[in-house]
Amino acid sequence: MLIKYTVKSPAESASSLNLVAIDDEILSVSAIATQTSTAESFYVEGEISLPGHFQRFYLLGCSECNHLVRSKIKREIQCINCRLSRMLIPRCHFEVEITDETGTITATMSEGLGERILSMTAEQIYDITGVKNELFPAAHNNQLLADKLFRVQLQWSSSRTPDKNAGSLVLLSYTEKPTMFLPEDSTSVSGADRIMEEEPILVTDAKATKKQKREPSTLPKRLRYG
Repeated sequence: MLIKYTVKSPAESASSLNLVAIDDEILSVSAIATQTSTAESFYVEGEISLPGHFQRFYLLGCSECNHLVRSKIKREIQCINCRLSRMLIPRCHFEVEITDETGTITATMSEGLGERILSMTAEQIYDITGVKNELFPAAHNNQLLADKLFRVQLQWSSSRTPDKNAGSLVLLSYTEKPTMFLPEDSTSVSGADRIMEEEPILVTDAKATKKQKREPSTLPKRLRYG
């Protein structure tokens, strides 16, 4: 059974991730154009990477209601949504590319899911690209994501953001699929045990732990004498 990372609401942090079992039909990237409903989500499998174009990797929003604005600098505003005077705070928000054997699509990733896959908080991202005005280390993150396969839940957005119109793809959840590998000495194990499967990492509020299957014993059996 696979575990997926998802956020209950856009305002929740990365520590609020749910762990949910999934079993849904997988679409190819080339078939996504046939999915026109904004009310239903769908799944694809492929590699996730950060595109080469410039991104700030954050948007600023009202600290009270999370209403996103076009401003790139933290300051106090009179929010047009909740009508309160509040400080703007950074929200993780950026584009990713999802690639399978049929093509590549672009989707928006945000909030806790974005922080999780970048291993960085929105405040840290803002400090790099908003305060220091430096480029985000996208190449380093792409190295960490290389050769990993993900099951991704997508949906067409029915609303707009300061940098996107309605109708763009939004990433709702992702699952890193287990890695398959061969033992170095494949002759020392049976055919049934030849392919070992690394179990997925279960993310909790504490430090993530990884459970691995115990390797088969290679000690020779003791001979019995009558």
